[in-house]
Amino acid sequence: MTLASLRRWSVAALWLIPLAGFAQSAVTLRPVNVRAGPDAAFPMVTSLQSRTEVHVFGCTTGWKWCDISAGRVRGWVHSQYLTNMFRERTPIISFAVEPYWDLHYRTRSWYVNRSAWAGWGSSGFVPPPPPPRQSTFR
Repeated sequence: MTLASLRRWSVAALWLIPLAGFAQSAVTLRPVNVRAGPDAAFPMVTSLQSRTEVHVFGCTTGWKWCDISAGRVRGWVHSQYLTNMFRERTPIISFAVEPYWDLHYRTRSWYVNRSAWAGWGSSGFVPPPPPPRQSTFR
């Protein structure tokens, strides 16, 4: 094996390391809503109790919203509700609706509206209305 091919394999192996290995831990300060994107307009994925440990993968510019996971849940939480997070160690990341939702929300009822959310962040964007609630009564 040549030195060049060894380097390529080494770089390729780094991509196989799970992102969770790079996440830092934080704790929720109070009960919080986890959103499907970095804005309160996005659909709610779930809510977390106060003092829930989460893993922070990165935050938007200015550390306003952070991409987190808690157990098998992945989504966005406003950073004012997180503690024990070191901003200098938190990467600044961007967000695009379609690839993020493709990875994490294919089974959610609001996933079918993902293309309507694709313009999020542009001027004049208006979020689509929430899907109607399905009654459990017949």
